[in-house]
Order: sequence, then C-alpha cells, then structure tokens
Amino acid sequence: MRRWHRLRSPAANATNDEGGCKRIAGASPCPTPTAAGQYDLIAELYDGYPGNYLDDVVFFAEEAKRAGSPVLEVGVGTGRLAFCLAGIGIDVVGIDSSAEMLRVLERKRRQVGDLPGRVEAVQADMRSFKLDRRFPLAIVAFRTFLYLLTKADQRKALGAIGRHLQPEGRLIMSFFVPPKELIERGRTEPQEMARFASPGGDGEVVASDWAEFRARGQRVISHIAYEWRDADGEKTRRIERELVARYVYPEEVPPLLEGCGYRVVAAYGGFDRTELTGQEQAPGEQVWVAERVDGDANRRAAENAGRARRGR
Repeated sequence: MRRWHRLRSPAANATNDEGGCKRIAGASPCPTPTAAGQYDLIAELYDGYPGNYLDDVVFFAEEAKRAGSPVLEVGVGTGRLAFCLAGIGIDVVGIDSSAEMLRVLERKRRQVGDLPGRVEAVQADMRSFKLDRRFPLAIVAFRTFLYLLTKADQRKALGAIGRHLQPEGRLIMSFFVPPKELIERGRTEPQEMARFASPGGDGEVVASDWAEFRARGQRVISHIAYEWRDADGEKTRRIERELVARYVYPEEVPPLLEGCGYRVVAAYGGFDRTELTGQEQAPGEQVWVAERVDGDANRRAAENAGRARRGR
C-alpha cells in the first residue's frame, strides 16, 4: 500500500557536527539525536512498516547500474534499498544516524550471506560526514532529505554529499509532493498500514499511522502506532512514535541545488520517469536528479551571467 507520508530512518539530525563517522562493528555510538532515538526504539519493527516500501527499487537499480559502483546511500536504515542493489552487483556504502537501525542491517547482512555486491554501513550525520572517498552516485531515498528541518541544514547536507561525489557525479533524492488539500485540512485520518509477524514471535503486529501538518516551518508530524495482537486477535501492548519532518515544495529545490554546486539534470513526478509538473496530487512523488558542478564551472557560469546582465 502506498502512502505519501511514509517516513524513514533519519540520517540527518545527529547532534555531532564534527563529522565523526564510526563503523558499526566494534564502534562506540555517536551521540544519538531525538529522531534517531525514536528509530532506535522501533528498529526491530521497521522492516514490517514502513520499511516494506518497494516503489523506488527498480528506478534506483537502473540508475545505480548506469553509474557503477560504489554507490553512496544517505539514510541506509536497515538496508531496504542497499541489499536490493547489492543483489544486482552494486557495492553500496550507506550512512545513517540510528545505531539500532544499522545493527539490524548488520544482522540482515549475515542472514542473506554473500551477494554479488557489498553493503558497508557507517554511523554518521548526513550534514557533516567524512568518508575520504568519492562516488559516481549518491542516493537520498524515501524522504530522508525531509529530516533536515532548516534550510541551513539542507545546505550543509548537500555540501557534505557534494564533497563525496566524483566530478560530474550525480545526486538523486526523492520525497513526496506536499499535498495541498491535506495541508489545508491540517491532518490525515488514522489508517491501518501493515500487519506482520512480531519479531519476538509473540503474535502479530498491526501498524497504523496518521499525520498532521503545520504551515509554520513546513512541518509534517507522522504518528506511527504499533499494536501487538495475540492468537485470538486481542491487543496485548502498544507503542507510539512521532517523527517530525519538513515538507519541501518542488519550486524550492532547483535554487537550493544550484546554490550548493549542483546542476539539475531531471525532475520526475514519479519513479516511472514522468515529468514533474508541480501539480501532482497526493500521493505524488518528486524525484530529483542533479549533477555535481566543479567550482571553476560555477565561477564561469556566474561570470557569464554577470556579463549578460551588464550587456542588456
């Protein structure tokens, strides 16, 4: 089932701005932010919901095969997308701020065994990570970019990603088109989203959610609830989590990317590569493909634009 407001593991909100990145194996955890802490508490449930999202897999597989290995995935979570790419021979280096999500990823890697491609996990803040390597392609999938709650943080993350791209390397990011009617209404209604076997073997888990919108700061707050049911369908326990994100309008994206050293290559209104018109209705998707532009090219473009203005 597809829903516009499905949110995912935040690789954005770490409180450590020093760029420290620690490998999961034997590493001491980085300081845990509030959003990452919420995901730490539901990491074992994530693959039941909302990590069962599959709409983008074929699209990113095509782009990764075109770019070649290794691919950087920002917000790798439990490896939902990374293991799919590894299955077709793409090496993936993923970062995420949630230690527990990455521990689930490590366990899944042991379970799936050898794949044609490798998956490497690093705990890091997407605004300031340092990996000392460059990639032909960086992916920021499944709403991860929306956990950057300020324009300043968005610019920091885009700058950090750009420093990890090869010359003319590409960045692809995807997130929902802000739904005008729901924003005006202020909220969605609660809805059951998934049922799956409890990871602990104690019955079934029913996941539901609803979302509220706040125009100030362009905030969307997703309320996710998990209820455990026994063999008779009786509720035995329940947990709830709130995840705060900032929705982004399509018209905001090009100037943001261009100001951070990128050139927009394509803007899609879905993973079927239809053109993004800005008029998409919920559950509309915006998918941005941008290319890193080197500093000299940026300087020349600015000089040319200045000469053009003076020549008018």
